[in-house]
Amino acid sequence: MFVSFALLTAGALVFASATMQHLNTVGSRGVGFILTDRATPLSREGFAGRAARTLQNNLESMGMVTPAGLVLLLGNADGMVVSGAALVYALTRTGFTLSYWAGINKMRSLFWGIGMAMIAVLTINAMLVVVTS
Repeated sequence: MFVSFALLTAGALVFASATMQHLNTVGSRGVGFILTDRATPLSREGFAGRAARTLQNNLESMGMVTPAGLVLLLGNADGMVVSGAALVYALTRTGFTLSYWAGINKMRSLFWGIGMAMIAVLTINAMLVVVTS
């Protein structure tokens, strides 16, 4: 169950990050800008830059956790370690996103590291499912 929650959280964070970046663009450039070819690049400074980097990082994280999550779901691997890692992943990625937007660098880095460790735990467990089936 928590693996499903982690996968849904990963997708929701990508959606929230894209939405935040879009709203920031509309707020800073106006609605007319989104109707252009966007040949003029967006700023990578301040909140606009943090919003863009948050979206990019959430896309990368989702790309890493999804294969392991799918293997674990299909293999019905829902033990305590897998469930715990999936829940911690979802919580830390949410904390990562919020702290990145807020510019709290040390907390963001802590959340990033814990999230990466949980991806490793889930990936190793997914590999065990594949090897033992």
